[in-house]
Amino acid sequence: MGRIARWIRSQIDKYIIGVVESRLNTTIQAFLYGSPGDDSPPLPEDRVLIIKIDGSGKYAIAGTLVLSQGAEPGEKKLYSRDNEGNLKSLIYLKNDGTMELNGNTDFAVRFTILESGFNQLKDDFNATLLHVHPVTTAPGSTGPPTPLITPSTANIAGAKIEEIKVS
Repeated sequence: MGRIARWIRSQIDKYIIGVVESRLNTTIQAFLYGSPGDDSPPLPEDRVLIIKIDGSGKYAIAGTLVLSQGAEPGEKKLYSRDNEGNLKSLIYLKNDGTMELNGNTDFAVRFTILESGFNQLKDDFNATLLHVHPVTTAPGSTGPPTPLITPSTANIAGAKIEEIKVS
């Protein structure tokens, strides 16, 4: 049988240990159990579920009361909060197969495809610039073609975000 406790603080070493108040002025320490790959200590004042481990006199923290961020069935929202509990960053995995990172006001791009198209456009532009007629340098003689403007050296490498990958 479990009961609700108030998270007071975290002690983080190899595992997350919570110091919680389960009864007025009674604190206990217990390991926080969560989903594999989830490293997310609760904030002070969060409510947690503690369960007594049979015959040991010890407790385990089995979960945290979660304030919904609006995920629908089949969806997942991963988020971080500041010390006051305010939402700071959000990864939203939607049930239609899309993913949002901190909102949906812009689009991610497949950089490799974008860079390839950009480089082809730049090469075509530069080839057009170099396709001019020979210049008459004196009566009866011509010189090499002279482009009207300098070829482009533009690139989009600075737009690449190495830390985010898409397929």
